Amino acid sequence: MPGDPTVLSGGALDALVRQIIAEVLVVSLERVKPEAALGADLGAESIDYLDLLFRLEEALGKPVQPSRWAEFLRRRLPGGNFGVSITVAIVREFAEQEAGT
Repeated sequence: MPGDPTVLSGGALDALVRQIIAEVLVVSLERVKPEAALGADLGAESIDYLDLLFRLEEALGKPVQPSRWAEFLRRRLPGGNFGVSITVAIVREFAEQEAGT
């Protein structure tokens, strides 16, 4: 259920983020490991990041502003090459922040 804190806590949030990434990027769940880079390892393109944000928004049951994602990345990965720096773990960290857990 979207926005349900029991669904979005701990390992459940990990599983949810992995599932969303696998669906958005049309890759097997086995490939969606914490260290996998969305762009370099899983083939994400710019439009995929928007789809990812929309699906996170739906799963969290609250708005997720693209500007918050951009600011999070600027703070979390200053000067980084986002193609290799945005990993599954980074997306999970952002989802945790947005869920307020």
